Amino acid sequence: MADKIILTSREELEGYIYAAVRSIVPELAKYKVPAEDAADALTVEAAICFLEGLGYPTTPSNLYNLAYYRKIPFKKVRRRLVFSRRELSIWVQSQTQDPNIMKENSALHIAESANRK
Repeated sequence: MADKIILTSREELEGYIYAAVRSIVPELAKYKVPAEDAADALTVEAAICFLEGLGYPTTPSNLYNLAYYRKIPFKKVRRRLVFSRRELSIWVQSQTQDPNIMKENSALHIAESANRK
């Protein structure tokens, strides 16, 4: 088998690459590694350990309570609660506050209180 050398312009080469990528992107968008979803799913006990690792200590009763009031992201599989690592990470980040922002809010609150008096 002989190697061929093809001379082409930059625009033609970009066109070939664009067409090849465009033909495979829909297939890649549908591709999902089956183990990826399983690795992301957490039981209640695993979710508690995961949350504690993120600095959010909790108990099973607290976790069930948060799920009951829909304050934490979860899914139900039959009668069991299942949590997503990614969604829990995002949720914990939304629950935490930056100390600098807390100081600014406190200072603003004190200033507003002083202005009212």
